[in-house]
Amino acid sequence: MNINKEVFSKMDLLTDLVVDEVKKVFEQYKNCNEIDSELQMIGLDFSYICYFDPNLKGIVVDCEREINFLNDLKILDKTTCYDNNIIGMDRAGHYLYSSPIILGQETKYFLICTSHANQDTFTLLILEMLATFISTRLETHIKLQEIFLKNDHMKQITETVSEGSITVDKFGTIMLINEVGGEMLGLTAEEVIGKQISEVLDNCAFSLDVLKTGKPIIEKEIKIKINKGQYYFRLSSVPLYDNLDEPIGVIYNFKDTRKEVEMIVNTKSFFHFEDIIFQCEEMENLINLAKKAALQDSSILIEGESGTGKELIAQSIHNHSSRSKKPFVVIDCSAIPRNLVESELFGYDEGAFTGSQKGGRMGKFERANGGTVFLDEIGEMPLEIQSKLLRVIQSRSITRIGGHEPIPINIRIIAATNRNLAQEVSEGSFRHDLYYRLNVINLFVPALRERKGDLPLLVYKLMEKTAKREKRDVPNLSDRVMGVLENYPWPGNIRELENTMERAVILANGEIDYQQLPKRLLEIQNIHLNSTAVPSEPFVNQIVQKPKRVMEQQLIINALKEFSGNKSKAAKKLGIARSTLYEKMYQYQLN
Repeated sequence: MNINKEVFSKMDLLTDLVVDEVKKVFEQYKNCNEIDSELQMIGLDFSYICYFDPNLKGIVVDCEREINFLNDLKILDKTTCYDNNIIGMDRAGHYLYSSPIILGQETKYFLICTSHANQDTFTLLILEMLATFISTRLETHIKLQEIFLKNDHMKQITETVSEGSITVDKFGTIMLINEVGGEMLGLTAEEVIGKQISEVLDNCAFSLDVLKTGKPIIEKEIKIKINKGQYYFRLSSVPLYDNLDEPIGVIYNFKDTRKEVEMIVNTKSFFHFEDIIFQCEEMENLINLAKKAALQDSSILIEGESGTGKELIAQSIHNHSSRSKKPFVVIDCSAIPRNLVESELFGYDEGAFTGSQKGGRMGKFERANGGTVFLDEIGEMPLEIQSKLLRVIQSRSITRIGGHEPIPINIRIIAATNRNLAQEVSEGSFRHDLYYRLNVINLFVPALRERKGDLPLLVYKLMEKTAKREKRDVPNLSDRVMGVLENYPWPGNIRELENTMERAVILANGEIDYQQLPKRLLEIQNIHLNSTAVPSEPFVNQIVQKPKRVMEQQLIINALKEFSGNKSKAAKKLGIARSTLYEKMYQYQLN
């Protein structure tokens, strides 16, 4: 079939339908010898001829064909044979026959044929039957198009779904696009309705092949280029048929695979600034600064000892920002195996390596698009990955392993560490350029022992939390126990305090005393279980003034001794991460 694109660009939906119906009619009647070698159709509003050539076995649309004689000829609104010979046709001496195609009591098109015979009754009868048949079929098609493709109910349905949706007719003309789909693709309905989908989306996945096979395609992963970037979607293509089982169009439903993130990785942030318990000035200053930082998009570096609540601060910042409804993706840089860090962060394309998942896999940065990435324990990130992270921050795009196309991402990065990154930079174990990229806004979370006056408030809130969960009354706390808690250095900070108070509430029988406290709290203060005295003031001063290094060293020694050198159990008892325990042991030369 030879199609002139210039002509088709002038054709509207109705003309498409007319041409399609004429093609079908010709296919059914082309073997009738009574019909001459050429059948033609002309639209009064268009300067083209659509004619049938049996040798090509199909419709040919061609504006190159001489049509001046038709512009000068007045075609009557009835089945007619014109007596005058037609000059300029392929063969001289032909007579022109025409019959109107009536749509809604209006004539817009004519079915035209030529014949050697003049005023041939049979030709007139056949032509009128064909024109009537086409008119009837077109009326049905137009009504079905309005019912299935263009009506308000269809539009309302597509607007209620959470996926993107595009409906096209059987020629690929876009009839509907819902708001979700437009937002995903960066398009508006005004821009695309009436255009060919192949012009709008340069992707072969949005084809009309399902109309030929009759089989829908369900959730096929595709890549679409948008604004010089590459995005991944899951596309379903479903063919639409009328009640005569004739194809009328295709509906494409697609979803951004990043929307599936909540089923795969932690993307929820539960804490808000209101959940942070404090009354000391140090924490008040920190919270005020964090709230200001949340309103910007600059990178944030949160520093502080293990267990001080750095992730709680990060979640609160996310929930206080304009990104609060988008994903919050946590990446524990110390927990991902070194050989998998790159694929976990940036994802990979299908076939990138042996054993790679079919269709590829999205990385966590891509899943977080629009939201916040929380890089916990950033100091543990390998140097070779640090350079790639720096490029991501600078270019705001990632490239999957095995891929070549950059994928734009819009994320806010919050990093956290219990290390002294400035010192790590000076020692060459952390990139200085990445450090300055991350450390635009610096937040330092004070250790629990530095939060003067916060401990009694925290103790009560943590007791209340456990009691509520365990469905029991909040136990009383003796003064001497509060004295022990206040004078303990809490190397594991709030995480250690929470574990301690949970244990105490569960073991308490109405009141918490020495018996419900872990031994390490009592041993470091030389308190025996049969003691009834409150620690004396000189002893309190001694505890407060005792160097942190000595206290931490003694705690670690006691924990390792208790568990016969088992570092995992010792770290758990101390309320710190195993990696932190290794650091402390190296620092205090306890290996």
